[in-house]
Amino acid sequence: MNLSCNREFLQKCISSADRVTGKHLSLPILGTVFIATDHKKIIIRATNLEVGVEFQIPATIKTEGSVALPGSLLANILSSITDEQEINISVSGSVGKITTKTKNLTIKGFLPDDFPTIPLVNEGDKFTLPAVKFIQGVKSVVGSAAISDIKPEISSIYIHQVGDFLIFAATDSFRLSEKKIKYQGTALTHGIIIPVKNILEVVRILEQNQEDISFTATKNQFSCAGKSVYITSRVVQGVYPDYEQILPKGHTTEVVMLKQDLLNTLKLSTLFSDKFNKITFTINPQQKKCIIATKNTEIGEIESNLTATLSGEPIELSLNGKHLFDSLGSIEKDSVIIQFNGADKPAVIRGLGDPSFTNLTMPLTQ
Repeated sequence: MNLSCNREFLQKCISSADRVTGKHLSLPILGTVFIATDHKKIIIRATNLEVGVEFQIPATIKTEGSVALPGSLLANILSSITDEQEINISVSGSVGKITTKTKNLTIKGFLPDDFPTIPLVNEGDKFTLPAVKFIQGVKSVVGSAAISDIKPEISSIYIHQVGDFLIFAATDSFRLSEKKIKYQGTALTHGIIIPVKNILEVVRILEQNQEDISFTATKNQFSCAGKSVYITSRVVQGVYPDYEQILPKGHTTEVVMLKQDLLNTLKLSTLFSDKFNKITFTINPQQKKCIIATKNTEIGEIESNLTATLSGEPIELSLNGKHLFDSLGSIEKDSVIIQFNGADKPAVIRGLGDPSFTNLTMPLTQ
């Protein structure tokens, strides 16, 4: 193999590919990036057996061929020769040589025969979205997904369709986030459950794209295809919790306030919170009182009176302040609406006049 290409294009693709590589000591081939030629372009692949990615970039091909080179080493080399515009790569057996105007480097790699194939997902449910919309859907809810892999279904993002919307949802049983993205296209026949660690890699790669992305899902695999990138991920074969059953249909108390006021108050209050990040709301619409209080026997306590529009019944309940704080990052409106249904029921927060994002937080009883 012998080729010449733009160093900057190659560096971006190799760096992204390297983050997908698997760090398996027993399978060193998974720590490599597969590089092959195809007429006037280079094919770059990486996989950790959970996520696979393929990039294509233009190049001048002198001799066709392929090789598997250590991803981390190659990424570091390319990021360290920023003064070079064009580089030449040649391969003899499993040894790669990088040549620039001022440098000659030799890298020991692997023969490409043992590199795992990346699944090509052609059949299944298909939908197309701008990359930015998919990223928005994932980022809006990912903070509510469970961290532990004990229950794979809830350490995932659930994507399904309801009417003219694609719904992104995540829950760890203590909080729930749902984001609706407007969608008009082929109907999905089933929901898709994608592990959080996988979908975050997908998002990171797609952040470099401004184009429409074609998505395909089967019971085993999920793929994303753009003009120069192709990504696959394993999906969870299970049943996602029927979370819609716990979404309140009404409320007994409602609070409307500026998002920034709530952010500032929560940021200050959590400095005094305990290990459960407990904050207590005391709301009395008749007395026009909205108080957020936090107490920690080892640090101190704080009580904040917020300016808000209140309606409904008086209520006092405790919530996880960090969960509430995190949800505000997904609300685009300047004002938020918080609805309560009693001290033993979850609180619901949305942007005022924006039903596209909903966050539900369970009360703390400790």
